[in-house]
Amino acid sequence: MGVAGAFRCRQRVALEGVLSLGVVLSLFAVAAAPVSASGGPNITGGGMTDTMTRFALAIHDGTGHFECLMPGLMTVEATVIKVTAIGGGTASFTGVATVTLAHNNPFGMPAGPMAVGADFTASVAAGGPGVGHEDLKILGMDFPGTVVHGRISIGT
Repeated sequence: MGVAGAFRCRQRVALEGVLSLGVVLSLFAVAAAPVSASGGPNITGGGMTDTMTRFALAIHDGTGHFECLMPGLMTVEATVIKVTAIGGGTASFTGVATVTLAHNNPFGMPAGPMAVGADFTASVAAGGPGVGHEDLKILGMDFPGTVVHGRISIGT
């Protein structure tokens, strides 16, 4: 074996050592993580409403994310902190959001971030087109809509 071959062999051994260490550290991190009981509400889905709002829901065990894109108006990127009510195929949740205005928005304000950490409440009804419903309340405005494409699922 030449010098180059011996060097590649050492590199391979070093790489295997680093990868092994990474796996061991990952296993320790998982083992040391606090264990919590699941079973909180799960709200998932996405699509478009009759008001042209595009939405995405990813809430697991009562926390997660909710996003709405209202073309020509604004985008809301929200962190869901708490699901406040769930039952009968409906759910309500609260959190904080960043609101970014679109170019040429009807408010006559410049495009870009308008609010960071804005409180919001939202409610959803499970279902697909014509049945599912979302209603976002933020900054004193209300944005309800019925699903025309996509689906909202609610479970525990």
